[in-house]
Amino acid sequence: MCYAVYIGTSIKQNVGTYIPDQTDLYLNLLRSEEEMVGLKQKFIKQHLYYVGSCEGCSCGFSYDPTDPNVCSNYDHEEESRTIKSLQALINLIYELTQKDDLEFYCCWEGDWEFPIEENIEIDIRQISLGKNYFGLTERQFILFKKQI
Repeated sequence: MCYAVYIGTSIKQNVGTYIPDQTDLYLNLLRSEEEMVGLKQKFIKQHLYYVGSCEGCSCGFSYDPTDPNVCSNYDHEEESRTIKSLQALINLIYELTQKDDLEFYCCWEGDWEFPIEENIEIDIRQISLGKNYFGLTERQFILFKKQI
C-alpha cells in the first residue's frame, strides 16, 4: 500500500505525468469519484491535487534523511533522487504559500473517507530538509500558512 499526499489550493496548478527516472514531483487531478467524495469534505480550497514523488506515488516523500535506519535501505542514486523529490515538494509549498495558505493531507491510498486524526499548522519558512522536515503522517492535515 502507498502513501497518498494531496494539496488544496485557491489557484489552479499545472498537472503532469510521472516519467520513471526523470520525475521529481508531479501533480495530478483526483482520479476517482470515491477519492473526490472522501477528500472534498476535508479541504476548504477548491482545487485539489494528488502529489506524486520520484517513486511514482507519494511514498518518496516519507523519506527522512536524518534517520540512519531509513537511509541504509537506499543506494546512493535512489537516495539522491529521493532527496531531489523532497526538496521539490518543499520548494512547491514555499512557492505556493507566497500567495495563499496551502492545505496538505496525507493518508494511505484508498483511505480517503477516514477522518482526519491530527490538524497542525506549519510555517514552511521554518522547514529545512535534513533538519526538521515534516515528513508524512497518516491522516494528518497540515495548513501551511501564507508567508507574511
